[in-house]
Amino acid sequence: MQHVFDVAVIGMGPAGAQAAVSAWHQGRDVLVLDAGDVSQRKGRAYWAKSVEIEDIPFVAPVTGPKLRAQVQARLRALAPGAPGARGVTLRGAYVLRVARAGDAFALEASTGPLRDGKIVARETFAARTVVVATGFEDGWPEIELDAAGRRMLERYRTVFRYAGNQSGWHLCIRCDGHLHHGQHFVFLGVGEEIYEAALGAQDFTSSITILTNGRPPGLPQAVLRQAQARDIRIDTRRIARHIGQGTRLEGVVFEDGEELLADGFLTDEGLEPNTAFLEDFALQRSADGLLRVGESGEALRLDGTPEPGLYVAGDLVAGARKLIAAAAASGQDAGLAASDSLRRWHWPEE
Repeated sequence: MQHVFDVAVIGMGPAGAQAAVSAWHQGRDVLVLDAGDVSQRKGRAYWAKSVEIEDIPFVAPVTGPKLRAQVQARLRALAPGAPGARGVTLRGAYVLRVARAGDAFALEASTGPLRDGKIVARETFAARTVVVATGFEDGWPEIELDAAGRRMLERYRTVFRYAGNQSGWHLCIRCDGHLHHGQHFVFLGVGEEIYEAALGAQDFTSSITILTNGRPPGLPQAVLRQAQARDIRIDTRRIARHIGQGTRLEGVVFEDGEELLADGFLTDEGLEPNTAFLEDFALQRSADGLLRVGESGEALRLDGTPEPGLYVAGDLVAGARKLIAAAAASGQDAGLAASDSLRRWHWPEE
């Protein structure tokens, strides 16, 4: 008979890793499926962040790649010592589908790198509960695209890949705004999300420019009036290319040839939740596709009732702050809730 884990955690970011450790600490047999080594999806700016993370009081300042290595080492140290013993089993796997299988869940996954775009290794795992902590992929602006619409990654690989580099693109004003005290900060995007980021930047600087890259700002008149009153420039010209070398982004060139230089750059072009494997479930989502959860982190069905045994944590949760400490706290709640649901007896019903 196939081994059935108590808790399967999809994702090894701060939320997923904390969910796994919390469930293990309650005596559960835990499986962690990490897509990073299989698909190169290591999560937002967290894993690739080349500036030290400084806002976690119980962790010394550390870069994303080093923190990822520490998390991996911690989970591997919790591997079960014998078959059937409690522990954390860490596997490299990109989950393709999650479905109910009797009283458990079946998790179908690709367990090896793709070859010529095709899956060459496939495996199905079983678990009594599932914690989904896969986050999302950030959208990127349409700058430096070739004729086929592909990004010129080879030329600008480090600028794009190392989001969070002090001199590259930032994705979170709360994470990286402090790097640009008193400096000129440029924001690229449209709508309320990018203006929210600009509002956050006022904690650090009064020199703010919003670029829409050829699109209307998408902001109500009251916001536009405030921006004008606060001397926040909104430039709607289309951007032709970046200015910079290696990992250093120095500015942009508009289609009319004028250059704009700045000290910090942040983009918000929307997001794509990593939830394609949940297509068997009809779940509540926010406008941007993030999942709504109940008090204990349970995924919610369309009618507002919990989806039994299915929990969500981290950046994937609608309305949650996108910060590492917040994600870890969310993961702890989900891991404990999943563990508690497996107790053999509960508070007696009246």
